[in-house]
Amino acid sequence: MLEGFWYIATQSRHVRFDRPTAVALLNQPIVLLRDRSRAVYALEDRCAHRGVPLSAGWQEDDSIRCRYHGWRFAASGECLEVPALANGTVPKSACVRSYPVREQDGWVWVYIGNDRCLQPTAPPPALPAPPDGSRMVSTRVSVPVKVRMDFAVDSLVDPAHVPFVHNRFFRQQHVAKLKEKEFTRLPLGFRTVSNNVKFPNTFVFRALTPGLALARTTVDFLLPGIHLETLEVGKRFGSIMLIATPLTTEVTRLDITVGWNFLRWAPLAWVVRLTARTTLSQDREILELQEQGNLQKTTMNVGLEHDTMAVWYRRLQKYHLDQLAGVPNLAHPVPEKTTLRWTT
Repeated sequence: MLEGFWYIATQSRHVRFDRPTAVALLNQPIVLLRDRSRAVYALEDRCAHRGVPLSAGWQEDDSIRCRYHGWRFAASGECLEVPALANGTVPKSACVRSYPVREQDGWVWVYIGNDRCLQPTAPPPALPAPPDGSRMVSTRVSVPVKVRMDFAVDSLVDPAHVPFVHNRFFRQQHVAKLKEKEFTRLPLGFRTVSNNVKFPNTFVFRALTPGLALARTTVDFLLPGIHLETLEVGKRFGSIMLIATPLTTEVTRLDITVGWNFLRWAPLAWVVRLTARTTLSQDREILELQEQGNLQKTTMNVGLEHDTMAVWYRRLQKYHLDQLAGVPNLAHPVPEKTTLRWTT
């Protein structure tokens, strides 16, 4: 699990005024607060006094009070009040950690930094938008998975599982074809762009283009576990932001946002949510089976060409950590340009 990145804490609609919301990110307990002005704040979910979770207490405007001894903390993490103090002077050390927060695309994002990267240098990743600026509608789904982060990210960059795990949704086993994709390097990831793509004859792609017209697709992968995909057919535009969010060492959440700029008047959102939840549940089932199979033996045969992106992901992790450590003369682990081939 990598520090120095934005992570999705929860959907915006789950954080309400006067209702502290407890979440976990990277094994860190966090409490989210929404004040009267609708701003969201994130604090360490642990009182600086005896360690009781602050989420078990109650909110007072833009502060939160611990239910054990009544210590009250501002949204900045500063301790404002210790009721039992005789002289009323609160020690400066009586504070809790606060985290940068950003609301975007219907999510609450929290930045998890460390001593080398205390504050974010860029906003969270955004759902790709149409190049013509047309309005999109979007929906989102989250599915928790009892699997380590690395296995979850592997599934984001693995094309070979799609016709088996998601058969009839995005690929069909009986019409597999040879794919040849050119990849280019991104600062902390990689990209592939494909023109004149012929979509498989599945209901997902027929919704985008009933006549299955040729399309242009762009797929980006970015650390720590972000898959961004766009599909363009004429003026029709669809985009997907699929993210692996590490909650604990053993649990990862798959968060997906889907947007589209066509048929905005139609009640498509519930169909898209159902499809997204179904496909993520398929991923959950296979990933939890993989976790089960790796309890005793963790060696894997990942030397095949379609495993290359999973290898890049692991090398990018080390590259990022070396950057934070100040290691000089680092070589980017992804080739500037290369072609990979597989059959799906």
